[in-house]
Amino acid sequence: MVGAAARAVNAQAQAKLERRDASEAKLLSDAFSTNTPTPGHPRLRLCENDGGDTFKNRHDGAGNFARGVYAAIRNPIAHEEDQELEENEALEQLAAFSILARWVDSAAVVNTS
Repeated sequence: MVGAAARAVNAQAQAKLERRDASEAKLLSDAFSTNTPTPGHPRLRLCENDGGDTFKNRHDGAGNFARGVYAAIRNPIAHEEDQELEENEALEQLAAFSILARWVDSAAVVNTS
């Protein structure tokens, strides 16, 4: 179930960004980057860039969170098939992917001008 949630968030991000050249942590790290968009690399924006710390913090945090959930949750699940999660741990991990899915869903896509 947690692996399916990880795949669903990845598919959601790929579709929203219209990108199939990257996936999971790499895709979302690039998408939440505070760098300006470049051709083929649109950005996800959780808020407007008003020059304050909030813009940078939210996007750096979202990119780091995405890298973290794919590295620490999704990768072990994908490579350790015989490991069964306790129900409470699975629910916690699903909640982490739910947060990431909400950010992807609510973010605006910004392309090159």
